[in-house]
Amino acid sequence: MMMRLKGHSILVVEHEPAEARELASEFAQAGAKVFAAGDLRDALYLAEYPALTAAVINLRLGSDTTAAVCRRLDHLGIPFMFYTKFDPREAAATWPNAPVVAKPAGSAEVAKAIVRLLH
Repeated sequence: MMMRLKGHSILVVEHEPAEARELASEFAQAGAKVFAAGDLRDALYLAEYPALTAAVINLRLGSDTTAAVCRRLDHLGIPFMFYTKFDPREAAATWPNAPVVAKPAGSAEVAKAIVRLLH
């Protein structure tokens, strides 16, 4: 996985700090610039970063759904995927092109899914 994400900027939308750190670390080791958001407001703000190339999104942030972030990324043409413990069919119903990795798969598997999404 070394440097497979060099030149990419990845947004991590995750409310669990330990999981967000693990994903950010994995992506950084693969060469990506990483932005992390633990709440909806920050996620919507960071989605506007001009050089953003992909995002990993939890289906929910506490009691909030991340649908608004997904709609914004979709509108901007930025590919995204889900890393969630919720039923993958819930994501697939609205976002059929977004891959879903079920928790607790681990950051290496998520990084591989991001590489596939971008290439």
